Amino acid sequence: MLDRFLRREREEGIDHPRAVCALLVAAARADGVFEADEARAVVGLVADQFDLGPEETAALVTAVAGEEQLDLYPVTRWLVDNLEIEARAEVVGQMWRVMFSDGRLEAREDALMHRVGKLLQISHRDLMALKLSIRPR
Repeated sequence: MLDRFLRREREEGIDHPRAVCALLVAAARADGVFEADEARAVVGLVADQFDLGPEETAALVTAVAGEEQLDLYPVTRWLVDNLEIEARAEVVGQMWRVMFSDGRLEAREDALMHRVGKLLQISHRDLMALKLSIRPR
């Protein structure tokens, strides 16, 4: 059973940078438009967190953004299985940063965050605290 899980994980190509990047891209796309401000936020966060060079970062973001549809479950499952709650909360904070990078928060974006928060096992209280700490004044 474990072998089957690991094989599926390898086939899906999930690792830490790809999982985080996928959620950040999903955050950027949640309002239906992947704007330049959001793209810059995604690239900056991925490059900083994983200490990637510009080419590596661009390749990762381009690959993830080029995927038609993101299935949140395998990505969030990988993060839950491999990261402590604090690190998962940091990913949620990064997603809020991406969403607020265009200066507004739409209902679809907020709905995505509630869904991802549940999948990452982040409490509603912590989800809202992160949102309030990051949103522009």
